[in-house]
Amino acid sequence: MGEIVLKLILAIVLGGLIGLEREFSHKPAGLRTNIMICVGSAMMMILSEVMLAGRGANTGDSLRIAAGVITGMGFIGAGTIIQSRGIVHGLTTASTLWAVTGLGLVIGAGYYLISLIFSGLVILTLVLFRKIEELFPKKSQFFYQLRVKDSPTILTDLKQLTSELGIKLEDLSLRKEKESCQVSFHFQSPSKKEQKFGERIKGFGEILEFKVDL
Repeated sequence: MGEIVLKLILAIVLGGLIGLEREFSHKPAGLRTNIMICVGSAMMMILSEVMLAGRGANTGDSLRIAAGVITGMGFIGAGTIIQSRGIVHGLTTASTLWAVTGLGLVIGAGYYLISLIFSGLVILTLVLFRKIEELFPKKSQFFYQLRVKDSPTILTDLKQLTSELGIKLEDLSLRKEKESCQVSFHFQSPSKKEQKFGERIKGFGEILEFKVDL
């Protein structure tokens, strides 16, 4: 009984440490979520050992229960992934929840040193590599809608500008009206590059309407 309590307390502590990092990063799956996942998966592993003890069951039975826990966690993790306008959010949160599930199983199996090393590596990855990612400019999705006076060179000008700035336009469409044309497209780029693009594009003939969405 004492060992079971120790495992559950360790699951709360280690899962909580990872949850604190997620909480400080203002992620949806924070302290309580990570604790519940870690202690829950630890309890499932403990339960499998208790139920199979003395029944002549082999290691494969416990492994099948662990595999079921990991599979079930995959569905929960998938629910944290959101795709919005071509941008995918929540991959780190989903992978963290999956890793915390594995951590709980390791604790429940009684591998304490491995669980300490594993949780330390997870926290180091979340903290250290976030700092490294901040060194690189973040890309955002920009949606442009332009209405300009009918210009036969608008597409050529756009092609030349995007080539100079290293931008790839997606879903480019042009619709001609009586005395103007409607151009719409979107692209991913750092904010500074988008600002240069916006300044340069204002010189494309007489712009009647200019709209940018994020």
